[in-house]
Amino acid sequence: MWQKRVFASAAILVLSLMVAFPAVDLLAGESSTDAPDLSATESSGSSVQYNLSINSTEGGSVTVPGEGVFPYDEGEVVNLVTTPSAGYRFDKWTGDVATIIDVNGASTNITINGNYSITANFVSVEAGHVGIKAGDWIKITYNITGLPADQRYAKWLKLEFLSVEGTNATVRATLGVSDGTEQTGSGPLDVVSSGGIPELPGIVLSANLTTGDSVHIAGYGNVTIEGEATEIYAGATRTVVYASFSQNETQFTYYWDRLTGVMVAKSATSANITATARATETNMWAAATAMDMPRWPWIIVAAVAVGLVIFFVRRRRPA
Repeated sequence: MWQKRVFASAAILVLSLMVAFPAVDLLAGESSTDAPDLSATESSGSSVQYNLSINSTEGGSVTVPGEGVFPYDEGEVVNLVTTPSAGYRFDKWTGDVATIIDVNGASTNITINGNYSITANFVSVEAGHVGIKAGDWIKITYNITGLPADQRYAKWLKLEFLSVEGTNATVRATLGVSDGTEQTGSGPLDVVSSGGIPELPGIVLSANLTTGDSVHIAGYGNVTIEGEATEIYAGATRTVVYASFSQNETQFTYYWDRLTGVMVAKSATSANITATARATETNMWAAATAMDMPRWPWIIVAAVAVGLVIFFVRRRRPA
């Protein structure tokens, strides 16, 4: 069982300081980043009505506006939000999808111009999509500016994956606080749905995500992978995928290691507070050493050295 007493303040230190808002505001419910109000529809005032039939396959559900048959005025824009079950991810919309803004979007909308029937499709994510294994650990260091002088804050967070069975993992988190104390707790986590520990949203996702994939982050809702980048994390060059979104007037950016799915960086900016987190140590990949450097610089150095030796030897020969 997740030790809530341990993370009573961690909700502020780990999460709230990263977003500069009370944790209760963030974790009160799921939300989407694709539309400002996912629980409502826009009406064009037309007197002509059509029916929208919404269904889903095994592995998830349509949570906004729900599933069934709904009457809407012609021209209305209806927000659609899906939520995958554990071990599944959203795939695409099928059916009468001509007026759906993004058929691959887990959160999107549809414009009603006739009687439509649409289906949200989910696919199973096998254990092979899990990039972490038992015994893996990673340490993340925080940098927070703009806080009051007397405010406690997170300095580092170490995540240890104690066990991994299928898509489920047991995670132990140790938090280093600015006052010199440490807090530790452990609990279950579903790698695919990112569910299980609301205090640590998005710490690990499915491995090998690509641009356009939709992922679910507890407390934030569904977000879309925007692209890939290559940078050094914990001493090694890694390929990462990233997503940016906003909530409660705070701008977030997450970075996940592509091969393992583990979070390697995060940033949040709100008002005068800026917070960043970055992976600084891990046993999941080896840090680069001098021997890992490209060989061509050493070849050039060796050639120059040999040339200099020959030059000076020739100069010393008697005439």
